[in-house]
Amino acid sequence: MAKSSLQRSHRYWRRLLFLLLVIIPFVPEIVIYATAAIARLGGCTPDQEESCLIASRPANDVIAVWLQATAGFVTAHAERLVWLGAIYGAIALWLVACYAALLAAWTSATSRLLLGFALALVFAVLPYFGPLLAIADLVNEKCQPNEGGIGACEVFGGYVGELEHSPAHDAVQLGWFSFIGAPLALLIYALYAIVVIVSTARSAKRPAASG
Repeated sequence: MAKSSLQRSHRYWRRLLFLLLVIIPFVPEIVIYATAAIARLGGCTPDQEESCLIASRPANDVIAVWLQATAGFVTAHAERLVWLGAIYGAIALWLVACYAALLAAWTSATSRLLLGFALALVFAVLPYFGPLLAIADLVNEKCQPNEGGIGACEVFGGYVGELEHSPAHDAVQLGWFSFIGAPLALLIYALYAIVVIVSTARSAKRPAASG
């Protein structure tokens, strides 16, 4: 009984670690969603004239900082091949770490494969379209994010970034990175699936071999 309880406890912590690993890369988008929700609960609207403050800080500044940390950073370094490779490499390594945690947290081959596929879809889409999805509901007449980076972006009574350039435009451009990122995520899943299938087949043979 004690051993069974200990195993459940270990499984719980491993699954919690897996969940944290999946969530951490998308903290910027979560913060943007939360900021917009809090601003609206306070009576603010995306197209208002006066600044909307959250704990004495303008909501538009919070959104700008987190957009810059994701879309702005990536697009700013995209012209350098080394940086571009490092960005894709970091995303790939994080996905591999998530798969390692998934293998430790679940023992069923079906769970491993289904959750692994869902994870691949998440990493094929959200790193590249997450920022855009996070601000999609904030688009208004004063903020029209576009691929050309044309026009200022004003949300909740202030600029998202600078007048000359907004990371909201970078969020649109970031979508192009999915042309490499999405196939990369699916390739990693394919390799992961092979590992799961082979290890499951080997585990099934062991009792027969020992008998």
